Amino acid sequence: MSIRIIPPTEETNAAYHASGAWGSSLISTFIKSPALSHLMITGRYRPPETPAMRFGTRFHALLDPTSNFAAKHQKGPDADRRTKIWAAAEAEATAAGIELIPGDEWEMLHAMEASVRANPIAMSLLEGAEHEIGFRMDAPQGPFQVQCRADLLHRFSHVVDIKTTADVDAFNVSVSTYGYHRQAALYRWIVSHACGGELPDWSFLVVEKSYPQFRCRVLDLNDEYLAIGWREVSSALDEIGRRTAEKDWSDHRDAEVLVPPTWMATVNRVADVA
Repeated sequence: MSIRIIPPTEETNAAYHASGAWGSSLISTFIKSPALSHLMITGRYRPPETPAMRFGTRFHALLDPTSNFAAKHQKGPDADRRTKIWAAAEAEATAAGIELIPGDEWEMLHAMEASVRANPIAMSLLEGAEHEIGFRMDAPQGPFQVQCRADLLHRFSHVVDIKTTADVDAFNVSVSTYGYHRQAALYRWIVSHACGGELPDWSFLVVEKSYPQFRCRVLDLNDEYLAIGWREVSSALDEIGRRTAEKDWSDHRDAEVLVPPTWMATVNRVADVA
């Protein structure tokens, strides 16, 4: 099985996402809606870029010493973004190939960077790492490709994904909500094909966007969580292979039975006892 390693300068973000290969976010979308995932994989629908996505991209660049962040970004004037002062400064920056960043966001980005650099475990993951290394390969489940892009890579022993969050103590909720356990499983599986079959270690480098602490932690998933992630990814890839062959991307399912959420069942059990 051939695998392509993609240096960070070889593909833009837009080109990477338009490659036609299945990544972790697209697989998570497929699990919820095959029809929507097919619109996305064929380029007929592109989710709009959100402020959170732009902020994350800027933060990754700030941590990457090869991105030349200082030369490509500039703190904007202390003025409302709807004013002529801001518009003039932005026009001047754009003409010079510089992205203007609002002052509050600029301060937050650099406070978060300082928090990372004050964390010795986080710094050990940054030191000697390659940034934004992509991988793309043919899927054994059918005539399609899968891909991933490692935020930080220590070839090929450790993959690190950088996440920003409102509360590091609640990151476990984000993992299940956004399918980060599937991301970890998919990335480890793909990268393992580039290094002869050994599954690399995986870590999340998580930084708060909350003033004033901007806490930074390195968080790992235990083996059980990684196993669950791989079962979900593997099942989805099998289904993507079948649907690719049959050209069936409908969302229809058999009738399902809904059960009450845990909190509702707990409250009612307490009421019954009372």
